[in-house]
Amino acid sequence: METRDIEKYTNDYLNHDFEAVMVKFRRKKVLEVLNKYRAENILEIGCGAESIFDYYKDYNHFTIVEPSETFCTGIRKSENYNEKITVINDFLENRVEELKERNFDFIILSGLLHEVTEPENLLACVKSLCNSKTVVHINVPNSESFHLLWAYKSGLISHIGDLTATANVLQQHTTFNMKTLAEMVENSHFSIIDNGSYFIKPFNHKKMQTLLNENILDENLLEGLYDMVDYFPNNGAEIFVNCRVKS
Repeated sequence: METRDIEKYTNDYLNHDFEAVMVKFRRKKVLEVLNKYRAENILEIGCGAESIFDYYKDYNHFTIVEPSETFCTGIRKSENYNEKITVINDFLENRVEELKERNFDFIILSGLLHEVTEPENLLACVKSLCNSKTVVHINVPNSESFHLLWAYKSGLISHIGDLTATANVLQQHTTFNMKTLAEMVENSHFSIIDNGSYFIKPFNHKKMQTLLNENILDENLLEGLYDMVDYFPNNGAEIFVNCRVKS
């Protein structure tokens, strides 16, 4: 059963430094994957302040399940909101039975698996909504991010894999690296199609925001950090898997 304070989470999410930048690059990765698989009937679980439908247009129908009333109200006011979009203000586990009939070919689980108290249960709900061709995209923060490894080697943190201050503010419960994410996904009866990480983040959110405020970082350098993952494939700030249910 979900126990997070959704309204507190909503306020913390909207006001957290540097998170808006991470949202942008998280969305960039999701859009890359949507275009790769030519998704048409999409389920987005936990859209946050802005849904991916504002950026991806090649869908036949778009369903959103979001527990925050504030976020749901906001996305219904989007200039891109239309009759092909369904918004459900609830937790996914409460709506599984009605969603089973929608025949999704793509499910987005972006920035969410690490936030729920029982991630295996969430994956079980997602699995029940899949057919043999459904692609599920999952992304989460990386406990082996470049900035965390650097902090560990510098003696700023005592262990790799502990919840960070940012994670605690945003009511996160689980940390993942590429290996542990893959293990949980595979143990939940999915087969991984491909995986990776994105956006090399040298510092924590607070320091990254300071660099932006001081105009030390600009858009060009941020885009460069996104592409730097080519040289550090497992050490981006966030990791992802694309998967299907096991046959």
